[in-house]
Amino acid sequence: MNRSAGAAAQLSGCERKHLAVRALAGGHTISSLADGHGVSRKFVYEQKRKAGAALDDAFTPAPEAAEPVLCALPVTARWLRQVIVALTLSCRSSYRGVVEFVRDLLGQSISEGHVHDVMRWAAQQAGAINREQDLSGIRVGLHDEIFHGDRPVLAGVDADSTYCYLLGATRVAVRRASSGM
Repeated sequence: MNRSAGAAAQLSGCERKHLAVRALAGGHTISSLADGHGVSRKFVYEQKRKAGAALDDAFTPAPEAAEPVLCALPVTARWLRQVIVALTLSCRSSYRGVVEFVRDLLGQSISEGHVHDVMRWAAQQAGAINREQDLSGIRVGLHDEIFHGDRPVLAGVDADSTYCYLLGATRVAVRRASSGM
């Protein structure tokens, strides 16, 4: 047979597997297998190596100490923004703590300024959603002031559904004037 480079390329996967099994079995010499299929001895040795590696992989027991992988997360820019917001709001993490978390656990480098930008973006998104809320269905609202830092904010709760809403920041001068200060 012709030992051209095309002979090996023309072998199907099944024929390559059969060649590798015969090489592993040892009933024939590598040279006779190469001659019989019109391929080089190097090609037969490579097929034998691949088959041997596959067998080793199939019969090698898994290490006992390895923990099973519970899940795999693709870390995208969108997912990273969600983590930044969650760590800051749900876990009450500082910006520096978020930076350390992302660096130590995700192997990514971000700055405190990036965390600030993400939080400002999230606040803008939340503000747009809040402005679109229809509060006309609320019949009994329980209103009070809450404070953001030293700034009072008028907030409310629907007595029927316990839906919470913000009505807006109040002016400190109005608050002082109504209390007689």
